[in-house]
Amino acid sequence: MALSLRAAASLAAPPAHLRPRRRATSMVRATVSPPPALDSRRRPQNVSGEFFVDHRCIDCATCRWMAPEVFKRVDDQSAVAAQPTSEEIRTKALQALLSCPTGSIHTDKPTEDILQVQNTFPLPINDDLPGVYLCGYHSENSYGATSYLIVHPEGNIMVDSPRYTPKLANQLEKLGGARYMFLTHMYV
Repeated sequence: MALSLRAAASLAAPPAHLRPRRRATSMVRATVSPPPALDSRRRPQNVSGEFFVDHRCIDCATCRWMAPEVFKRVDDQSAVAAQPTSEEIRTKALQALLSCPTGSIHTDKPTEDILQVQNTFPLPINDDLPGVYLCGYHSENSYGATSYLIVHPEGNIMVDSPRYTPKLANQLEKLGGARYMFLTHMYV
């Protein structure tokens, strides 16, 4: 019997009384610019421009491998080393923004094309590996583990769990959902 993605996500989490208490977070926190009062969290190591990384970065390197033209490691955290110079690089930077597990990547102003970029997930990882998709939306609960969906005729396999978003869940369901889950990181 195949699990729906919503049911699979609930199986990955321990009971509420065993989870550490955390402040409330929003699924879309990475897509909205911080209010001016929070702009002080902009790391001074960022170059000036539209994209920036704040002080909550956990140095997971997600943005650095997703958009290496934009993000670099500076003083033990990621920072914007160069602003995007093309639409392709800007799309990669926005994909990194959506995938950041702590929501530490921002744009100065809300960007209209974020909805289009949300629709790019899950991303096929390589033309030579058909049926393997990067889910994006890394979860802080798994220390930023990278989640993949492997499409298989006997049941799709999800490797680690992405942060839940309705758009991604719908896209994954269109690919057949996930029958099995393989965890590489302990989830808190």
